Amino acid sequence: ETDDGDILIPFRHIMDSLALKLIPEGAKIQTCDVARFGTDKTVIQILQKADGGWKQIFCLSKQGIDTMQTTGWNVEVRREFKTDFLVVDDDGVGGGVVDSLKCRGFLNGGRAKQPDKFMNQKAECYFKLAELIEQNKIVFKVQPFRDVIVQELDMIRRRTPEADGKLAVISKDEIARMHGKSPDYADAIMMRMYFELFPNYGSYSWA
Repeated sequence: ETDDGDILIPFRHIMDSLALKLIPEGAKIQTCDVARFGTDKTVIQILQKADGGWKQIFCLSKQGIDTMQTTGWNVEVRREFKTDFLVVDDDGVGGGVVDSLKCRGFLNGGRAKQPDKFMNQKAECYFKLAELIEQNKIVFKVQPFRDVIVQELDMIRRRTPEADGKLAVISKDEIARMHGKSPDYADAIMMRMYFELFPNYGSYSWA
């Protein structure tokens, strides 16, 4: 179980990010959270380098699309926005999309860069996201998804550390049970943090 003391990203920090005025310039990083179930949504979003931080310049979701359609949609978005780098959810059905696009795959349960401190890759990226939001380095501006992004980021909770003291966040399934919805938009934003932890962009640009 969780309570308010387990909040990872304080609501006031999320709201502060909405008021930032960052001018986008530089690299554009595209992420895709692939739907696994009928009620989940496949989400693509783009964050662009902006004044020492990152500004969201695109966010859209689709429901009920298969992996071939998801692959094609990613290609269309890339061509329209000329994005530089892509990371796609590599768990479950997302693996087929990663294979087709030959892009970097994100494994939620994958090994963290700091394995002594974080339970897995997802936890490390969410804690990094919380840090950048607190530092006013990320701004969310895309309508009509701004409100749902705020809601989902506010749903992310720390998990009580295991006996080894490693930091973790509650799972997507737990959030869905608690709130009746999956944090698809929040996860798409969280995956962007992979490039903060592993910034070797050149080896993982588009094929």
